[in-house]
Amino acid sequence: MSAMALDLSVVLIVVMVWALYFVLKKSFFDPVNQILDARDSAIHGSQQEAREKLALADLKSRAYADSLKGARLESYRQQEAFRAEAVQQRAQILTQGRQEAGQMISSARHEVQSVVSVARNSLEAEVTDIADGIVKSILR
Repeated sequence: MSAMALDLSVVLIVVMVWALYFVLKKSFFDPVNQILDARDSAIHGSQQEAREKLALADLKSRAYADSLKGARLESYRQQEAFRAEAVQQRAQILTQGRQEAGQMISSARHEVQSVVSVARNSLEAEVTDIADGIVKSILR
């Protein structure tokens, strides 16, 4: 009988260990595992959300950089257009100034030529008068 009593006590211990395991599993391990799973999913969810926000921020940063680059290019194009217009206006002003200067020089030449011809005519008249005076004084 002692072998049977020993076997019955072993079976009883095994049953009690299994019962303790199921009780602890239901009352302790399952809630702890649920809490750990919830924490783990919250951590991974937060990390995933952070990754998504970083990706969105990177996308917006690239879009901002592209728009800034486009704005700079547009600004450079406008500056170049203004420069080209200024160069064209400068060329027109220079051409107009040269034409006016040429006209002024031409009118001044005509004026000088007319003054020279008047002076030449008056000198010729005076020369003839002086020559006549010299001839008269020599002949006297």
